[in-house]
Amino acid sequence: MVNELNNLNDKNRIPIALTIVVIVLIMIIGFTAQQRQEITVIERGIGRFFSPLQKGVTSVISTIEKNVVTLIKSSEIKEENSQLISENQALQQELVDQQLSQEELLELKDLRETLNNIDRTIDLSPVTANVIAKTPGNWFEMFTIDAGTENNIKKDSVVIGSGGLVGRVYETGSTWSKVISIINNGSSVSFQVLRDGAYQGIVSGSVTHELSGYLFDPDAEIVVGDQLITSGIGLYPRGILIGEVIEVDRTSDLLLKSVVVEPAVNFKRLDKVLIINSRNIDE
Repeated sequence: MVNELNNLNDKNRIPIALTIVVIVLIMIIGFTAQQRQEITVIERGIGRFFSPLQKGVTSVISTIEKNVVTLIKSSEIKEENSQLISENQALQQELVDQQLSQEELLELKDLRETLNNIDRTIDLSPVTANVIAKTPGNWFEMFTIDAGTENNIKKDSVVIGSGGLVGRVYETGSTWSKVISIINNGSSVSFQVLRDGAYQGIVSGSVTHELSGYLFDPDAEIVVGDQLITSGIGLYPRGILIGEVIEVDRTSDLLLKSVVVEPAVNFKRLDKVLIINSRNIDE
């Protein structure tokens, strides 16, 4: 019984002690809330005790606020940067597309101008095609286009590029064709000098991807800078630009005058070509 009474008294003391502490704190708050020029000893003691604690808490709160603000701003900056990067990429792609479109238009214009110089006694009916594959290496010596028999492309159809003669079709499928260019060492083209059609000869490709050949007339007055076009003899119709003479020499036996020719077409880059059917193709 005595123990129970002691436990009961201990339990009652706790709420009473809490009540006293709360009352004291309320009184302290009341005193400190009034505008007074002097403070009590108790207030000074409480101030000394709580000031460092308050300073620490304030510092922690300030640091947290700064970190939160920094995180928010960092998130906003990242979002803005991401948006700017996306907009920049879109603008760059738009510029690339415009540049490609402009280059494509110029290429098609060059192809049309090349057609204007070809012999009009044949029905050209040109077909435009894209280069879709090529043999390994830097040169477009042999390549594949995306037009075939469905487009009336045939074996030995003539292929023209931006600026001049490319070569001929040597194999066809329904939607594709394979082309061998004039720089291939198995190709040859009969030519005439644009300045004087009386000067004629033959040029061929080589393993070094150069065009070289000779004139039938060893006394032909051909010079560096002369342009050569197809003569109309053989497979290719007359009037297609082949290239420009960059070297003239006479063979050791003095019977032939040889030439080295720079092709009119850039055989390191081919995107679009025109295909025409020569009159010499069997129907």
